[in-house]
Amino acid sequence: MSASVALAWASVMPQLLPYAIIDRLTVDPVWTGAPLILLENQNAAMPQTPNGTVIFAYWNMSKQNNAGSIAITSGGGPPSFRQVPALQNQPYVWMNNWHSNNLSVTNISPNQDTPIQIQAIGPGIPGTSPLPLPMGGDGQQLGYGQTAIGSASPSYMQLVITSNSSTTSIVGIIGGPPDTQGNNGYVIAVNYSRDTGPGTGTAPPEGYYATTASNSYVMTLNWNSAVVFAANLSSMNATPVQIILRQL
Repeated sequence: MSASVALAWASVMPQLLPYAIIDRLTVDPVWTGAPLILLENQNAAMPQTPNGTVIFAYWNMSKQNNAGSIAITSGGGPPSFRQVPALQNQPYVWMNNWHSNNLSVTNISPNQDTPIQIQAIGPGIPGTSPLPLPMGGDGQQLGYGQTAIGSASPSYMQLVITSNSSTTSIVGIIGGPPDTQGNNGYVIAVNYSRDTGPGTGTAPPEGYYATTASNSYVMTLNWNSAVVFAANLSSMNATPVQIILRQL
């Protein structure tokens, strides 16, 4: 091999390496969307997604300043690559409809000490058995990875998210009419570093609907008796969150 060819091949290798490990070291071939930590080169595969909004959350769990990466494939299409910075206090979120195709996730981080937690939620995904989410009263408490499902009232109502601790808590909500992109999901963080989203004048982090520095967030909605699906997307060391539906 000539020196010029060897140099050209060496420049291509870093681009080819992530493709060589995608979908190879599968540790869960029937991933249900429940919280799962993938180590370097490990893969998880969900055989079929719903034909509707799925909230996919991913979080770099490294204790060191190791930036991570994941590759996501579905339906035989090309991989999508997502960077997962280290030392963050909330997961990154991708809201998407994979149209009933499979969903495959691989940790392609260059450093082996870069575990990445993944979770996928949506009605019908069997990651957990949803708890009941009643109207009024004390609502439902959701621990790490838990979900709940209920029904909106046929008029204006409020959805209240509360976490009585100093740790950031993340809640994913799916329900109501789709937006202009066809999504009907919302991701909200409480006990966050700042207020963002509707009414604040500050754009929320990518994939989020709103964040608040308070330990409680109130969302007013009118979904005409649609299903309300909620999930705790927080890290395993966060305290449980309380979800309450109440009539206005």
